[in-house]
Amino acid sequence: MTTPVELINLALKQVGVLGVGQTASAEDIADAFKMLNMMLAQWSVKRNVVYQIVDVPCLATGAQTYSVGVGADFDTPRPSKIFGAYCRQLNNPGLPVDYQLDLLQSISDYTRIATKTMGTLPSMVWYDPQMPTGVLHTWPVAISGYELHILALKPLGKFASPYDDITLPEVYEEALMYNLAGRLYPLYGMPQNPVIIALANASLATVRQSNLQIATLNMPASLMRRGKYNVYSDQ
Repeated sequence: MTTPVELINLALKQVGVLGVGQTASAEDIADAFKMLNMMLAQWSVKRNVVYQIVDVPCLATGAQTYSVGVGADFDTPRPSKIFGAYCRQLNNPGLPVDYQLDLLQSISDYTRIATKTMGTLPSMVWYDPQMPTGVLHTWPVAISGYELHILALKPLGKFASPYDDITLPEVYEEALMYNLAGRLYPLYGMPQNPVIIALANASLATVRQSNLQIATLNMPASLMRRGKYNVYSDQ
């Protein structure tokens, strides 16, 4: 297993701060470790850099809003945004039925709803990423007998110590090392090496490629037609 301090030493060698056989001082390790965790926080909100999306459930209680965060109604690290939501009907335990919920993208969309407290089967949600916990608004309000689900990125997390094992997939290690090196150049007043920057971009692109998921295109029913289309007659 690889540890953060090993990546830090490698990054400092790439920058030219350390030579062969040298190791970083305690102060250099502390600074680089802080920057490494800051970089992970940035990556944790980028869809193709995060390797896992979690499906988080919450039983509907008839409430208009539900909290999202560790120990909250939706018990998961607070996401900056959600990528999907659905409602599960629980009236038939042997065959639960799921309904996709539309995502409202802004508070402006939510404020246009006139009857926010109407209770029945929900059809849409709006997520407000407040701190320390986010707030999920449902419309119509989900009554009991339903279970709400949200799809959110699982944060890459923070390294607790420079000497703990890294538990991320191995493809992340090179990206972490080269991208950390790119962030260390200004700290030491060193000119950037274009080869290191190119390797940082390439390794991060590999991470993105490994996490890439492209959904099947769905066309609105009103745009679909039977038979063949004639380009000459537009029929």
